[in-house]
Amino acid sequence: MRILMLSEFYGKTGGINTHMVELSRFLKKHEVILSSNPESINIKPDIVHVHHAFTPLTFRAIKKANRKRIPVIVTNHTIAPFHNIYFWRLLKLGMKYLDEVNAIIAVSNAAKKFISNFTSKDVIVIPNGVDVKRFEPLKKEKEEKTLLYVGRLSVRKGVQLLIPLLSKCLKEHDAELIITGKDEMFMLYLLKLQRTICKNVGVLGFVPDARLPELYNYADISLMPSLTMESFGITAIESLACETPVIATKTGALPEIIRSGGITTNLWEFPKAVENLLSDPDRIRKLGKQGRKLVEEEYSWEVVAKRIENLYFKVLDGGMHEEHNT
Repeated sequence: MRILMLSEFYGKTGGINTHMVELSRFLKKHEVILSSNPESINIKPDIVHVHHAFTPLTFRAIKKANRKRIPVIVTNHTIAPFHNIYFWRLLKLGMKYLDEVNAIIAVSNAAKKFISNFTSKDVIVIPNGVDVKRFEPLKKEKEEKTLLYVGRLSVRKGVQLLIPLLSKCLKEHDAELIITGKDEMFMLYLLKLQRTICKNVGVLGFVPDARLPELYNYADISLMPSLTMESFGITAIESLACETPVIATKTGALPEIIRSGGITTNLWEFPKAVENLLSDPDRIRKLGKQGRKLVEEEYSWEVVAKRIENLYFKVLDGGMHEEHNT
């Protein structure tokens, strides 16, 4: 099978690019082409899989594939910010084009609920995946406790609140907080907080993907203090794969993704949740084991890629075929 995966986010740092690259790696029986150019449809693939439902590239790709009568699948990776006027315009266009595809995937029930507002088609939930052979638990032998944040340095991720919220907890437990992410101005702000509020903080900046398994394994708990709706949370399943439990805010898909592998709580109860878990090493280990089991059963790329491959075959066999206007 020749599969064309398209997204304007291909080749850019972020979850969609990671998803496309990893999925293509686990579909090794097939010819998979990754591109950010809708003209790539001219290579005559058997199926077009577009990642991100609400971009101009998505709409052009759907239109072009329909003209050539090539089946199209769209994966929704996001819950769009309603305060963004540009996204509102794209959402309006989405209502026109999304009913013309053969199948729609959402990476979570939260993402499904969102996109279902803009299409009459059934939406299939197939989550993001993680390489469980690369992200695996390694033996931890250290006395000090470590909290970890991995992700974008942005206000909506809530990372700027971690130092003020957890400074007392870090001092009382003699624990350290490690923050990673790429944004020089944001890093300067965090370093200023570190100097003025709490010394038990390390701001590492950008960490290459190759080092992430080591970092997750070094940590005792991963933190996700997101302030806005999360459509998934790839860092959550990477952490769980390493048997490192996650404490996250109850936003978007995080509760449905983390489940027995961690704790989801309101932002104002975040410090208490961290303190309680730091005080209970047995529970940290238990949540870690449960998280790894959850990932192996539902989020490993072997499982996720097989589900997507089966959907490709179902669409090509006509099980989800619809006639398109030419």
